[in-house]
Amino acid sequence: MANIPEEFINYAFEERVELIEKMLKGKFDDSILIGFTRHNAAIITSGPAGLNGSIKGVGFIHKDEILSDTLEKMRKELQSEYNPMKAGKFLLDEIYVRNKIDFTKIISLELARKHTWKNLIEGEKEATILFFTPPSTSYEVRCNVEIHTEGPVWEYSNSLHDIFHRPEKPRDWGKTPAYLFKIKEIYNNSEDKMGVRIY
Repeated sequence: MANIPEEFINYAFEERVELIEKMLKGKFDDSILIGFTRHNAAIITSGPAGLNGSIKGVGFIHKDEILSDTLEKMRKELQSEYNPMKAGKFLLDEIYVRNKIDFTKIISLELARKHTWKNLIEGEKEATILFFTPPSTSYEVRCNVEIHTEGPVWEYSNSLHDIFHRPEKPRDWGKTPAYLFKIKEIYNNSEDKMGVRIY
């Protein structure tokens, strides 16, 4: 299988890393909000709950061969005292490291368990992830989907969420399954491409 195109990696990963670096330097402006569109994508599904679109936080996951080591580090970070700056530095130093990432897989947590959940748990395990960053950048990523209610993918997804969005009281991870989106196709839907398949 061909490698994921560099243009998509640059958009969905490299520019996201730059955003975190900017935040850690205290540079908060409108570009931060626009940049977060790389994190908040629309998950499009169809099934028993009907045709549905839902905005969810998404990201990449580490390669299988290093996932257990990463989880050990994440457990330690979650047991330490929370500090937003320290959490951001942990993400940069341990998580958002290019050679650790499997760019063929995207993860998300299911926090609502409504339409998307019903479509994926009862229907076809397929979804489209739609990214849009104003004014004109857009990617459509078509995927097969796995649902994880335990195990490394589930733990990684919940850990990643709580490292940055540390709740005051521990969450019940049993209520938040993880989705693993395995990329099949990528289209550049930006206004200068309008649906060119790049993967």
